[in-house]
Amino acid sequence: MIYITGTRDIHLENTAVALGKFDGLHRGHQILIEKIKQYKSRGLQAVMFTFDFHPASFIQHKPLELIFTREERIKWAEKMGIDILIEFPFTKETSGMEAEDFVRDILVRDIGAKMIVAGSDFHFGHERRGNVEMLQSLGKSLGFEVDVCHKLQIEAPVYEDGKFTGRREMRDVSSTLIREAIRRGDMEFAAEMLGTPFSVSGEVIHGRQLGRTLGMPTANVAPPMHKIMPPNGVYSSRTLVGAYEYHSVTNIGFNPTVADNNSKRMETYVYDFSGSLYGQEIEVQLFRFERPEMKFESVEALKNQIHRDKAKSMEYFGTHYHI
Repeated sequence: MIYITGTRDIHLENTAVALGKFDGLHRGHQILIEKIKQYKSRGLQAVMFTFDFHPASFIQHKPLELIFTREERIKWAEKMGIDILIEFPFTKETSGMEAEDFVRDILVRDIGAKMIVAGSDFHFGHERRGNVEMLQSLGKSLGFEVDVCHKLQIEAPVYEDGKFTGRREMRDVSSTLIREAIRRGDMEFAAEMLGTPFSVSGEVIHGRQLGRTLGMPTANVAPPMHKIMPPNGVYSSRTLVGAYEYHSVTNIGFNPTVADNNSKRMETYVYDFSGSLYGQEIEVQLFRFERPEMKFESVEALKNQIHRDKAKSMEYFGTHYHI
């Protein structure tokens, strides 16, 4: 896969371009990606076009909580079979660009779009004046086709005052809805929208090594900056180490029983793993919230609870099939 970022100097020809923020890479986004891959049979290169950071971050002058970090998005795009990933610079000049100029000068002249794939609610250009109807109109004069994808809907749980009402209603699959689920700790609903479990990747760093003294060595990862994280607590998880997968239990939080500082961390006890993970890049997939973070009276009480967490997690994985 070719990865283009940090430049407006792009010269491509004969492309099928998927337009979107692609901040969630959810099942709705995946429909767009599968569409442009189909046009490869026409000799078109499959291009995923997005910005180097979310326009909302630029406008609101504050970083958006990321479902996928940039590194995770690159990895995902390559896995999906994209030919070219473009992260176009979102600057003051870009935000002020008229929609027609964006289509003519960027998408057609520079990127060589012959097919443009976008969601039915996609807006672009200065003051979001551009839409799919404009794309279709411009396509007739500029020589490209437009494939419009309708929003994917899902039965979403309804909450009132932070509590599940027992009811569900149809809602559009969106990054906003995924963020809501993650903030609640509803990892199973988030996974349903993402098409894969929500995960956190990072390098294993040295911790306090308490787990080793308990006979349960853990892998510590500092959550990436601006990555959205679910509530503090314990989760049934799966840990990917290279080509290998292991069931695990993950604690997110401050470890109040033994912590000596206020740094938030993600600590994962990986079953049946021997050896050292220090310095390795791992991916921890969070499947289900099991319990909130607690403070125990003793290290022995903590150890007993970890055994109970493991048993509960093993039961979960024994009765669930996962992607």
